[in-house]
Amino acid sequence: MRHGVNLHFYRKTAAGEIEIPFQLSAHARLTSKLPERIILLLYAVAIGVVAGYGAVGFRKLIQLFDWLFFYVGTSYLRVLGRGEVIIFPVIGLVIVSMLVRRFAPEAKGHGVPEVMAAIAERGGVIRPRVVVVKAVASALTIGSGGSVGREGPIVQIGSAFGSVFGQMLGVPKRYLRLMVACGAGAGIAATFNAPIGGVMFAAEVILGSFALENFTAIMMSSVVSAAIGRIYLGNHPSFDIPIHDVGPFRAYWVYVLLGLVSGLWGTLYVKVLYRVEDWFDARRWPFWVKAVVGGIAVGVIGVWFPQIFGVGYGTIDRALSAHLPLYLLGTLLVLKLLATSITIGAGGSGGVFSPGLYQGAMLGGLVGVMLSHAHIAVSPGALAAIGMAGVFAGSAQAPVTSITMLFEMTGDYSMILPLMITSVLSATVAGLISPQNIYTMKLFRRGLDIVRLREPDRMKALTVGDVIQENRLVFDAHTSIETAWGSFAKTSEWFALVRDAKRGVVGSVARVQVVEALRADRGGEPIHNLLPAQMVRIDERASLAEALALMNEHGVTYLLVCRGDVGIGVVGSSDVIRAYRRVD
Repeated sequence: MRHGVNLHFYRKTAAGEIEIPFQLSAHARLTSKLPERIILLLYAVAIGVVAGYGAVGFRKLIQLFDWLFFYVGTSYLRVLGRGEVIIFPVIGLVIVSMLVRRFAPEAKGHGVPEVMAAIAERGGVIRPRVVVVKAVASALTIGSGGSVGREGPIVQIGSAFGSVFGQMLGVPKRYLRLMVACGAGAGIAATFNAPIGGVMFAAEVILGSFALENFTAIMMSSVVSAAIGRIYLGNHPSFDIPIHDVGPFRAYWVYVLLGLVSGLWGTLYVKVLYRVEDWFDARRWPFWVKAVVGGIAVGVIGVWFPQIFGVGYGTIDRALSAHLPLYLLGTLLVLKLLATSITIGAGGSGGVFSPGLYQGAMLGGLVGVMLSHAHIAVSPGALAAIGMAGVFAGSAQAPVTSITMLFEMTGDYSMILPLMITSVLSATVAGLISPQNIYTMKLFRRGLDIVRLREPDRMKALTVGDVIQENRLVFDAHTSIETAWGSFAKTSEWFALVRDAKRGVVGSVARVQVVEALRADRGGEPIHNLLPAQMVRIDERASLAEALALMNEHGVTYLLVCRGDVGIGVVGSSDVIRAYRRVD
């Protein structure tokens, strides 16, 4: 083999030595000329540029569809009066359902879980078509009145570009994951004008890690993207919030109360969202019928409360300025939750972050107005802003992202302490109720436990069910030891499973056990006589750390793995060692 950028391998054949060229990837060629850290920063800049323009283009696309539906469309449907708006979400959801079903099923829903799954399951690989399909589907959903946000789509769009870019360059998987996170952070940074929040979102939500080696690239990507967003969208906070007095420190118990309430509401948000999605999934209707039913439901709500249409930032601004009455704050809080859940459950495409901010503003404003009526001197506008952070922290269980993003989006440093109190308490309350958040829950229901996989201790991250080996030899419990040896002798297997009459596994026997039994003239006995008097059982969902502790406690080398009450296999100390040594 000769050394250099272009490698050449030589293979000897009957005709002589044949030269076989081997072309290095673009990433390998670049790293042969420049330090790898510099290369990664250059990649991050490129991703930031594309994500920034992607966020700007996506916002313009939403505006285009909004104009087509609510300006052009209303001019043709004035004969229907206020009922015209019922038709818009129906049309939007039907088209989106057809588009997603035909071209990219992963573009359905709120986007962020699909990015997390790509990192966890496929090493960061995302299909190129997701960029286009997600942009059009989500812009159409929002523009037609669907009650979803724009952050989930831009995260998926930015992440998809980062993935495609990395695949084209041939970067290793550990860098491909980072480039996906760069795209996610850059998308958030541009769409909310929140570069620090973008970094924290990518680290805390997408990667689930604050490792320092991730920060520089994500930060560079977010800065570039935010700069492009400021050029085209303006350099101002996402929300127009007056300066509010958060009160003296002795009044901070209000923010403790808001944190507890926000955590409970954030948990309710997650539960209702997936319950409604389950309801639609359980219906044996054609996909377009689900879209029609969902669109009509959202449209009917919007006839009387048009504030629930789209991302709803204008209504959030009114809550932040304390311009919404008590009844409307409470009504919009509930209706936004229902409209968002129906939009996504019926096949819509869009984010759940902005609807969470909307609900947080309504919840905080509601608490503020109620306390004001009780003659407690608090600012409903300040509580509305802090409630936004609280509900997001509770639903996403991401307090750091919540604090930094809301600080950047409001631009009011005086709120930082209340933000921290409310966000941390909200995330703590939600975490005590369920370890899964609004993003991980979708994957957990599909069998992918992101929370467990992110556990730094491999023995806690892997379950017993992940590592049990498939045995090719399986004996009925009453098979004779002599017959069992005949099967062992034909193979190189060292172990075999033993099952009962109901086909459930009851234990395992080793080749050496069978040999020793034959030497003791026990060939006629049933194989189950070789099993221990009592098998130690463990659930397939238990971690390997739990399995090791159980083996040590009972002094055994293997455990019977059960699914419910039925044995499905065994896990031994050798399986644990093999899993520990395995390299991703």
